[in-house]
Amino acid sequence: MKKVDWTIHQVIDDKGPGGIINSHTHGMERYHHPDFQLVLPISPRQTESILNTIAHEVQNGRKFKPGKYSGEVFSCDFRLDAHRETGRDVLRLILPDPEMRFPEDPLCAEPYKHQTEKAFEE
Repeated sequence: MKKVDWTIHQVIDDKGPGGIINSHTHGMERYHHPDFQLVLPISPRQTESILNTIAHEVQNGRKFKPGKYSGEVFSCDFRLDAHRETGRDVLRLILPDPEMRFPEDPLCAEPYKHQTEKAFEE
């Protein structure tokens, strides 16, 4: 595995709707790629694992754009949505809840159902 040459920030003292938090990468620009954002309020270790997994894919030459991905990186489907994070464009990683429901499903569980809400933009 190649050296990690990006940074992950998890801003836990600034909560958005439904308790979402701003976790994101810095450094993907060296790969000519947008940084990633994850807003689920999960442990720092889980956040680091998820963001490092997708960042390593970019480091290995993969390019992501907004859209749905099926089991290609993680053991479940996921989606990348274009968002703003403190004034910059990022790809927000949207994960399904434990029942594999995405936020647009009315039965999507807390806090997963809040992942697409606007927060942390400026």
